[in-house]
Amino acid sequence: MNGRSVVTTGNVIFSLKTFLAAMLAYFIAIRFDLPRPFWAVATVYIVAHPLSGAISSKSLYRLGGTLLGGAATLVMVPNLVNEPILLSAAIIAWVSACTFMSLLDRTPRSYVPLLAGYTVLLAGLPLVTAPINTFDTVVSRIEEIALAITCASIISHAVFPAHVGVVLINRIDGWMARAQKLLAATATDGTDENHRRIERQGLAADAADLRSFTVHLQYDGSRYRRAVSLVRSLQRRMVSLLPLLGELEDLRRPLIKLHTPKSKQALSLIARIGSRSANTMESSRAKIDALTSSGAPSSWEQLVLINVSRSLRDILRISDECRSLRESIKEENAPRAARRRFAAPDKMQGEHRDVGMALLSALAVAICLATSTFFWIASGWSDGMTFAQISGVLCCLLAAMDDPVPAMRKFVEVTIGSVIAAFVYGFAILPMIDGFVPLVAALGLFLIPAGICLAVPSLAIIGMGLCINFPLLLTLQAHQTSDFVTFANTAIATILAMVWTIVVCGIFRSVSAETNAGRLSSVTRKHVARIAADRHSDAHVTHDRVIDIAGLFASRAARLPPTSETSNADLIRYLRVGLHMTAMRKLADEASIPIRFKTEAVLSALAVVYDLVPADRDEALKNALSRLDDLILSAPRVIAVDAERELVVRAAALRICVARDTDPPVLPTPSTRTAVA
Repeated sequence: MNGRSVVTTGNVIFSLKTFLAAMLAYFIAIRFDLPRPFWAVATVYIVAHPLSGAISSKSLYRLGGTLLGGAATLVMVPNLVNEPILLSAAIIAWVSACTFMSLLDRTPRSYVPLLAGYTVLLAGLPLVTAPINTFDTVVSRIEEIALAITCASIISHAVFPAHVGVVLINRIDGWMARAQKLLAATATDGTDENHRRIERQGLAADAADLRSFTVHLQYDGSRYRRAVSLVRSLQRRMVSLLPLLGELEDLRRPLIKLHTPKSKQALSLIARIGSRSANTMESSRAKIDALTSSGAPSSWEQLVLINVSRSLRDILRISDECRSLRESIKEENAPRAARRRFAAPDKMQGEHRDVGMALLSALAVAICLATSTFFWIASGWSDGMTFAQISGVLCCLLAAMDDPVPAMRKFVEVTIGSVIAAFVYGFAILPMIDGFVPLVAALGLFLIPAGICLAVPSLAIIGMGLCINFPLLLTLQAHQTSDFVTFANTAIATILAMVWTIVVCGIFRSVSAETNAGRLSSVTRKHVARIAADRHSDAHVTHDRVIDIAGLFASRAARLPPTSETSNADLIRYLRVGLHMTAMRKLADEASIPIRFKTEAVLSALAVVYDLVPADRDEALKNALSRLDDLILSAPRVIAVDAERELVVRAAALRICVARDTDPPVLPTPSTRTAVA
């Protein structure tokens, strides 16, 4: 990364705006004689974001969490004021529970429980040994937070606002362009198959990030804030393309093997649709219809062509809907008819919640807080409270990471830099300054360059460490005092707290990317097994959950070495298996008893397959394929209704998805059936 990519006009404006908001909050805090103005300054940098809508949403959720944490402090402290050990235990339990709850929600709404947790830590822990003025302490904490949030939001919206809507729509356009490029590569076999699998999972990861980012849109000042429901509906259709692209890739294989005039025609049509050449969509629809004939499929080729036709129709339909939605969003006032037609639920129906990792993180927070609080009370060190507070807050803030230790180590290095800077300012620069304006100018020399780092994702942890720790270590007040002993104790407690958090998380919390990727793959496989066993059959929940998990998996698989077995898992293939089985189970309810029994046998065999890890499923897979072939081979003899025809077509698609490289079943020709009769 070079300097030009960091010091951009946008990043400089963001840093200047954030510094202006911080100094405004500082000025108001000292004018109204708030006890800890430095908390207001630090909080401005905590909620800072380059986009104005994101600041508003973060601020609102943080304020809600602070109010909830303040209320919890007012309940706990007076009732346990005479029992310091019980009060400490209650605070630890509350912070751990709030951390657990925050990790179950990966949207910005998670700030509410997160802030409710460490507000109790910051406001309540000092009251363990000095339980006086509880109400005043809590109120001042809320006032400082509210002041910082208000200043940050006003400056962000009033001074060169950068809107969430514009950035979000540009990212959606970029996603759709990547999906179109992947469609073209899939249709023509233009890139390596492994590369296409990684790209599908990468698109799933970006879609999950966009879904979380959309939460900020309703707080934005742009015209797009009225189109939240349309944006969500567009995102749902976007991710619906991913399993269809995987399906299309698999269907090309049997078409190539068949090598018949019809299969060649289908391959040419797939390439045509992949190219998306102008004025070809309507003619493509007519050619799709011409690929198949009515009646019961009498050959493997017909089953494959019917599946190709269905996949191509779905791709064209979803692509058209995406374009219509994009045009509706682009309009100043989207038509109400479009809103009604494309309305989407506010929340995913099957968002993945990693309860295991949330519990592990909550346990690490509890251990870290319990040990640091015990050290504080046992040692009698006055700044032991700072040691406990910082260790708990750092553990909470980085709890969502698989392995927070590397980030914590970087944070220690940055904090040491902040300590040096705060020492120079506190004992060499600030004593020579008289007046608010010179003080602001002096602080700007440090905070403005540091604030630029906050706008760069790869440098955000450096910017956060500098901009938050610096005002806290300086303990900015209305009248600065220089007490070396106090400063040294605070600095030592802060650094030791971070080191201790690294030790605790390294022992109890760190999980490698490969381990977590393997867990996510296992969760998906077991979900498919539950579908096969009829313990879960909602197609919408299946689709949402597996796409969500695939996105989480992709972000971890990208960090694995090429030799890793785990990185080769194809979670979107698992999704397709689940969707085919869900459709087959639904169609079986309308089928004849023989077909229904054969379908149940197939699903039972596949439940066994997906209960096993891939290395142990060879025999189970052979049994499942045998039952699938038996169902498919029965098609020419027993199909009587449309549901049975569609069920057998789905069975063929499922067979291609489960074992695309095996030889297909050979359906008896009409002459063979006559001879047998």
